[in-house]
Amino acid sequence: MKSTSATLSNDVKKSCNAAEVENASQQISAAVDILAGQLSCKRDTNASFTEERSSALEGNLRQIVELTLGVFLELRNIFFIKNPTVREIILSQTLTALLPVLGDFEAEDYRRWLEFLSPVLASLDLGYLNFIPRNITCASYRAIHDVLTQALEPLHPTNSPVLQLSIRVLEKTFKRCVITQPLTCKTTPVMEDNICDIINGSPLEQSLLSDNSSAALCNFTITEHACSSATHLTAENVVTLLNCSLDSQETYSVQEWKLFFQKASPSLNQALEDYADKAPQSNNPALSIVLEALAEVTIAKFSQEQLQNQSLVSDWFNTKLRPFLALPSCNFLFCLSSNNFSCLTYQTVIQAFDSQRASMDRDTQKAVFTSFIKPFLSRNDSSDPGCVSSVAGSAQWVKRNFGSFSKFATLKDFQVLNPNFSSVEVAALLTPNQLAELAATPFLLKESEDVIEIIKLVSNEDLDDFFDIVSPAIEANQASFTQEVKTAFLQLILDRANLSSPELSDKDFQVWLVRLSPLLVNISSGLVVPLFEIVTNRSCNSIQAMITLLDTLQMTLSSNTKAEIFNNIFRFLKGPPALRCYDGGSFYVFLRKTLLRFGFLDLSMFLSLLPPTRVSELLNTFNTSEMSQFVSQPNVLGNDTDLCVIFNNYSKTATFLETEDVPVDVKKEILPCVWPLALSANSRSEANLWFDVRLKNYLQFLNKALINFSEVREASCFGFQKLVYVMGNNFTYSSSDFGPEDVYSTIRKYLQAASGPRCYNASNPELNSTAWFVNNIGNFVTFITLEDLTTFVPNAQFGEFALDHENLELFNKEEISEDVINYYVTLVFEDDMTINPAILPGFLQCSTEIPVLSYTSLTEADSLSIFSKLNEFCNGTNDPEVSAALSSNIQTITSSTIQTLGSASSSLTRNQLSSTPGNILVEALTTLSTVVGFSMDQASIIVQNIQISGFKINSAASLESLGTLVAGIPQETLTTISSSELISVANNSAFVANIKNASVVLQHTYVSQIITADTSPPRVVETVPDGLAAHIPPSLLVFSEGSADFSVLNKKDWTPDQATMFFGSLENSVFAIEQLSPSVLAGFTCTSVRKIRITKVQQLVTACRPRPNRAEVLLKESQLTCMYNLVRGHLSQNFTEYPSDMLLYFTSENVKKTNCRAFLIALGAADFTVPSKVLQKNELLLGEARSCLGINGFNLSRDNVEVLGNMVCTLNETYIQNAESFILEKLKVCSDLSDSQVAAIEGRLQSGETKYGNISTWTQQTLKNLGIFPLYFSRNIWGFINFETKEVFLKEYLLILRQNKTDIRKLKRLFRMITIRRARRGAGCTVGNITQVTISSPAFPFGYDENQFYFCLDLPVLTNNLPSICEKVVDSNFQEIILRKLNEAFPSGLSEQNVRVLASVSRSATIEDIAKWTITKVGTLETLMATSDGSWEPAQSKLIITKYLNTSGNSLGTIELNLIGSNLCSLDTSTLKTITQESIRNANAPNLSSCSTEQKKVLYKISKAAFGSQNYSSDIFYQLIKAYLGGAPLNDIVALSTQNISMEVETFTSLDPDVIRNLTVSNVQGLMGTHLPDVKLFENETTVQEWVNLQLLSDLETLGIGLVSNMTGTTTKAPDTTTPGSSVTSTAAPGSSVTSTAAPGSSVTSTAAPGSSVTSTAAPGSNVTSTAAPGSNVTSTAAPGSSPAASSTTMQGASGGTAVLGKTQSSIFLGALLTTLLQLLLQPALIPV
Repeated sequence: MKSTSATLSNDVKKSCNAAEVENASQQISAAVDILAGQLSCKRDTNASFTEERSSALEGNLRQIVELTLGVFLELRNIFFIKNPTVREIILSQTLTALLPVLGDFEAEDYRRWLEFLSPVLASLDLGYLNFIPRNITCASYRAIHDVLTQALEPLHPTNSPVLQLSIRVLEKTFKRCVITQPLTCKTTPVMEDNICDIINGSPLEQSLLSDNSSAALCNFTITEHACSSATHLTAENVVTLLNCSLDSQETYSVQEWKLFFQKASPSLNQALEDYADKAPQSNNPALSIVLEALAEVTIAKFSQEQLQNQSLVSDWFNTKLRPFLALPSCNFLFCLSSNNFSCLTYQTVIQAFDSQRASMDRDTQKAVFTSFIKPFLSRNDSSDPGCVSSVAGSAQWVKRNFGSFSKFATLKDFQVLNPNFSSVEVAALLTPNQLAELAATPFLLKESEDVIEIIKLVSNEDLDDFFDIVSPAIEANQASFTQEVKTAFLQLILDRANLSSPELSDKDFQVWLVRLSPLLVNISSGLVVPLFEIVTNRSCNSIQAMITLLDTLQMTLSSNTKAEIFNNIFRFLKGPPALRCYDGGSFYVFLRKTLLRFGFLDLSMFLSLLPPTRVSELLNTFNTSEMSQFVSQPNVLGNDTDLCVIFNNYSKTATFLETEDVPVDVKKEILPCVWPLALSANSRSEANLWFDVRLKNYLQFLNKALINFSEVREASCFGFQKLVYVMGNNFTYSSSDFGPEDVYSTIRKYLQAASGPRCYNASNPELNSTAWFVNNIGNFVTFITLEDLTTFVPNAQFGEFALDHENLELFNKEEISEDVINYYVTLVFEDDMTINPAILPGFLQCSTEIPVLSYTSLTEADSLSIFSKLNEFCNGTNDPEVSAALSSNIQTITSSTIQTLGSASSSLTRNQLSSTPGNILVEALTTLSTVVGFSMDQASIIVQNIQISGFKINSAASLESLGTLVAGIPQETLTTISSSELISVANNSAFVANIKNASVVLQHTYVSQIITADTSPPRVVETVPDGLAAHIPPSLLVFSEGSADFSVLNKKDWTPDQATMFFGSLENSVFAIEQLSPSVLAGFTCTSVRKIRITKVQQLVTACRPRPNRAEVLLKESQLTCMYNLVRGHLSQNFTEYPSDMLLYFTSENVKKTNCRAFLIALGAADFTVPSKVLQKNELLLGEARSCLGINGFNLSRDNVEVLGNMVCTLNETYIQNAESFILEKLKVCSDLSDSQVAAIEGRLQSGETKYGNISTWTQQTLKNLGIFPLYFSRNIWGFINFETKEVFLKEYLLILRQNKTDIRKLKRLFRMITIRRARRGAGCTVGNITQVTISSPAFPFGYDENQFYFCLDLPVLTNNLPSICEKVVDSNFQEIILRKLNEAFPSGLSEQNVRVLASVSRSATIEDIAKWTITKVGTLETLMATSDGSWEPAQSKLIITKYLNTSGNSLGTIELNLIGSNLCSLDTSTLKTITQESIRNANAPNLSSCSTEQKKVLYKISKAAFGSQNYSSDIFYQLIKAYLGGAPLNDIVALSTQNISMEVETFTSLDPDVIRNLTVSNVQGLMGTHLPDVKLFENETTVQEWVNLQLLSDLETLGIGLVSNMTGTTTKAPDTTTPGSSVTSTAAPGSSVTSTAAPGSSVTSTAAPGSSVTSTAAPGSNVTSTAAPGSNVTSTAAPGSSPAASSTTMQGASGGTAVLGKTQSSIFLGALLTTLLQLLLQPALIPV
């Protein structure tokens, strides 16, 4: 289009042919008509006319118009069209056409179009200004203003008035875009030629000649008159022309009026006076132009003098110019201010303007101030700037210099124009705006009083204007106004603005809210109520507007104020009338819009808003999302019951729960409200919906209260059953305040609320499931008790549920109590005991109530299946009857069978094992090697079979592979394995554990084989496994100094005899005493600690005290008395520092009376069976206890019993009968009870007054709770207990007794008491044949008497189950039956395999029986010699041992000696003499108390030779040989007495009586050592008493232990203790100790060999000579009055400190000679070999 327009422009310029132009114009017009018609078509009928094309067409058309118009104007060279009509047409047509698109014009568009229209803009009147949109940009405004101003400049004055006026109006209309320009005084030049060039003055001249009337004058324009000769312009005519010109619509420029007034100047003064007299009030804008012209013609010409002439100035302004002053232009006013008025004439001018103020509009009034007053007073070139000197005070200054225009001044103006201006002085004169400005002055107002003083000057009507200024100022400078000031303003508004008046429109009220806004910042809570009172009766819009305003100020408000606002909003909502502003829709949205951010109503407040009749209606206006938002608001939730009101009335509760997610705390509150709905579900599907969907995310917040029975009581069966399922399967209890047990408590109460099985209805399809336990108890079945079970479902109905598969699976839980499972299983088999037990799942197979009968008819496959279940769920079976029954069904044993049997493989019989091929056993070895229940017999059979099959036992690996079967290895096999292999396997803890369970023979053989590798003590200790250390010979535990490593020794299990051997090495060890093991500490003896310093001894004693989590240190009486003797001088009152048993030997002197109770409490832990009966300790200690505790009579309180502790085990029947029943609890743990005690206990129990109740009500558990008592019960108790109870109890109890190796005699008594006495009937078995299953019962043979046992026991069963029968049968009569039947089965005698398993039955054998036994193996000897099976008669044991020894290769070796023990004494001396020294050296110390003197002498002789190599150490030698000292001669014993040992009383009393009778007091003193006080302690022991009575009292007194003798005569048996006048010579052998005492007048000579010790004491008048060799120790004491010759000679190098030498050379020589001689004489051993 641009190229086209350019071409057109060029063509027009080249050819100015008018016709062509006209033709082109017509063509354009036609084209435009076509386009207009096409464009008027509907868009949908001209789909091809796109937006893009439309836009392009619009642009082309615009260019055509612009170009055409531009070319037209350019061709005509037209810059101004003079014809106003043409101008009007062009403007009208063009602007009308552009009107629809003016709103889219940009600044450039306006500029371009107006520039095109510049030739016609002279006619742009005010009407055309309305075409301009009011929302144009300021850029567009400036473009318009610039073009109009440019168009005004070249216009002739006669053509400019319209455009000038339009420009002024444009400026007023768009004030927002006007940029204030600096004021300047513009004068209008008068160019008469330009003005008058177009004026034809002839008509006026001619008219004046003919008519000079006013009408004639007014027919001509002012311009025409101005361009005339003006001779006719008299004052009168000027007045006339002013009147008619100003009344007309014609407008003239300042230039025209100025020319007119210049022409009329001669008469102008008068004319103005005349006009002023008659001029009407007018607001004609032309007055402004006239006034400006007059000023330039008159005032501008005033001289300085005239300007300061008050009368002249007053005349002009108050008279001549007065009619025009109401409309002064800004230029006039500013030019006026430039005149050099005096302050007086200036004030005159002000008065003149003031007189016309009423006729001025506000803008004009303001212009007077801004364009005249302020510029004039601001001038600095006057003599009195600001005119402040000529007035008195600020008030007068304002009045004179501002007049009524002062209201347009700002306070700042006053302050700038008058430096001395006082706001306070002129306050009364200030306008509300100025007062507001004063009030808005930062930091001016300090207090509320200041506010009051200002505001009282403001009328109520002006408050709005006042605060229109003050409020923004405060808002802009909050920090400049104190809260007190703002509060005062706010209070005044509330008091005076009458904002509550209904006459104040909502619109005006909301304007007031804007004014209030800055005053509400930090509003105090006290003003909230008055603030809300103004809106109480206003419209809802006004109320909401105020709340909204306050909401915008949230950040400035205190929490108290916010709360008060919230409370007032709540009061408004509550009414009355209630909810007056709620007009429907969501009530929640209404509340949110009303409350905004001031919080939300809590539930209680919310509900209080709701009229009772509208609660449901209003709640149901909430959609679920809104309800979610509502309840999720902080602090909304309060009272649970309020929330429940919500959901009880909310019809969309279900949907809400399904769709909305609320915070955790809200869910916790909602759940209790909807919980009853879930529980009351009336169908299973409804219950599922509630629990699985609606409450899915809520159930985790269940609490103890909600699952309590009080909540669940009314639940429907469907709700209850779903609850049971969910809580048992999908609920996590970790964060709840309740546990599964609480849920079960509710379940129990719910189910117990019905007489039968609740929620079961056989006729209701939804409630007739027999899986009742699954539906109603579920996984909480683990909490069910037997009582619960019987309460829920009566026995009569249980059968309907017991066999239900789901119920069976439910009870298949390990956690369910045993009695519940057993009861359930009992009911399963109640009607049919032959039901296949395979139907029972997993853990139910563990029940002991499955009838054994049900197993006996099973197939092999079912049996194996059950074995698999038992292994998986029951860790095998502990019921041997079950194992036996199942095993009996197995016909073919394979490796797979054994794997399935697992630990139950131990139930296989001898025949089954023997018949199983060895290769099968080898294949199953991995299983068999882990079975812990095999007897020695079974293990031997298996090992024998696998060896036969070719399995080699010759290495560590093969030993390890055998596992528990190690017990079955033949001893001879073990001896063939190299020691290196055996040492290697010692590192395998499993092997060590297994061999520890093997026979003693096997253990001993294993250890012996290891020792052969290296017999040095350190190496022996290192290589032998810790658990087998007890088999190390004590003689191999003698360590050289410093070689004992206690870190190794302390890990092993030692016998006391072993520990004694190395105990003395602790003296040189740094090992922590407190860390010593009980077995090491058990080696404490007076001999073993002889060389240990006393402080360490005390630590060792303390280390033996009872300590938590550590086994007790088992100490013999001699060890305890030794400890007491060693520390008795340093005893503490902290009795727990000592071994409890040691306290038994404390005397009353050792315990302070105040500490006696503490002593008794500590003593109560002691074993009162330890003290020898001869000591009568029990009676003594009881007497002391009665005294301490104040016990009178036999009544013991509970406290007495508690304090006495184990002492109650010593009380006689009278105490037991009279003490509180609590004494029974203490007696239960006694190690043994006497018959009288048992009788008293039974009496207490038979009374039924104990906690155990009546005997007839006792259960298995009651018997278990009685502890040890059942072992001692007589038939007086057992007779009242039913058979079934006894049988069940005995199965467990007898097993425990056997495991604890209870004394066989006690077991025999127990069995006699429990055996039923039946009357003898006809021959035959009536109570049931004894089978493998019967025998497997731990209670066997309970239920059989002697007669039935005989008839019911068949030989095949006996021989096949001989080990088990012999293990369990302890009654002698029954044992005789067994032996009788065995003799029947094996008339030629028993094989070694059978002899080996006889156990205690063997003790019932006769000599004839034994004579037929095969006894060739040491293993057989071991089983026969087991002390746990009872003792042998000497003839029996002699025969057994002899039969063993008669086997070639057998002898009384070390292992045999250890096995035979005290039975050694049954052998002839000739047999004993065959024992070798080595055998004794490596054997354990035997008990020879039953041996004859001759036997003892034989054994002593061998042992002396065996241990002779140890005589270098008296301690070690004594420890090894003391068991044999009963056969030692007097000389050897006397020699021992000099070796500083400490012999125990029991050893002393075991000596040959003849030897004892010949021992002197000195001998005994030397023998007993530290144990010497024990001689006094045991003085009532027969042997001790006899010896004491053989001694002189005076001799006994020398011991200082209080012994008294019956002998009063003399004796010669005192080689070491002199009588008066006698002489004694004492010689100490190396390492020995000698004590010599000289009586008055006697003489003692003592010589100490190296390493020995001599103590010599001289009584008054006696003489002592002591000589110490090097390394020896001599102590000599001479009493006062003894011989001065008494002296001590210590050889150089002797221990003992400083050497004491004689006074003379001869004494030195003698001493040296004697010492040398003694050293030579003392070389041989002390004890001849």
